[in-house]
Amino acid sequence: MADPSPPRRPATAPVGLRDVARAAGVSVASASVALNGRSGVAELTRARILETAQRLGYRANPQAQALRRGRTTTYALVVRNLANPFFLEVISGAEEVAARASATLVVADSQYSLDAERRHVREMAGRQCAGLAIAPVGSGESVHLWRSLAPDATTVTLNAATGPMDGVTRVAPDNRHAVEVPLARLVELGHRHVAFLSAPRPLMADPDRLRHFRRTARRLGIQGSVLYAPLSVDAVQEATLRMLQRPDPPTAIITNSDYTAHGVYKAARELGLTVGADLSVVGHDDLPTSELLDPPMTTLRIDRRAMGRAVMQRLLDPTCQADHVEPVELVERRSTAPPVRTQDALPTPSRHRR
Repeated sequence: MADPSPPRRPATAPVGLRDVARAAGVSVASASVALNGRSGVAELTRARILETAQRLGYRANPQAQALRRGRTTTYALVVRNLANPFFLEVISGAEEVAARASATLVVADSQYSLDAERRHVREMAGRQCAGLAIAPVGSGESVHLWRSLAPDATTVTLNAATGPMDGVTRVAPDNRHAVEVPLARLVELGHRHVAFLSAPRPLMADPDRLRHFRRTARRLGIQGSVLYAPLSVDAVQEATLRMLQRPDPPTAIITNSDYTAHGVYKAARELGLTVGADLSVVGHDDLPTSELLDPPMTTLRIDRRAMGRAVMQRLLDPTCQADHVEPVELVERRSTAPPVRTQDALPTPSRHRR
């Protein structure tokens, strides 16, 4: 006769299949058959097992089920810079969708290292992840590596201008709009020399932004300079200092993110310049802290959680082959203004970098 009371277990321990089988007085195999809806047990026995499972609060482990069926519900997301809060919001959006699907999302940070990125990709393939989303470093060679290691898994690129690839979908901002709109606005304000912040070519994942910048600068008849720097705050600060001390410095800088724009703010402060009055700065992402800067930063607003949701939806659904382009909106604040001083001779930095 079945034991009507549940076995004693630690308060925090989940109820397992063996617990259900023991309480229902059946074998583990019979309990598994009944709980998975397969034939092989009498209907009265099935009903008793299901009732026992409900009474004990049993919840199936989707990962264990997936492994038994020869597939997994674990997905991977590899980003290139987890220090950038942009990616934290994307992860939050992806987790929303993963939780509803009882899927697990594993996150790794390459820290702009191709070697680390390849290592992460190989590890995720070894774990037999059902799909990979990646914000790649450079041209996306790790995407090809993943496709060779896991040809049947889903693949999504994030914030990357990788060319069309079979079985790969893309999620990215509207990069053309994100460049043309702020550049046109700066020209309206009177700027005739604008710089664009970009990662060095070997690390550049979105070269389409740079192409749009150059084409738009030519079309508008202004001087467009490129500020190449590794995309950390300190590296951007150093590169900005060098550019602003040239004989003909730009009067405005368009950055690739609010995060890296902090480096431009720090460089301006080090030179005794006022952002807005002396140097206009445009960010990208509209992080919550951007309007708290002094002065508040003009930036491009984007729904980062929506991008994360789009990433996860494509990982979960191999039939969804449509790319997702997230709209951007220019949010104008006091970091952009008409140029009011000539920057032919800027002061030397007020302190030495350590």
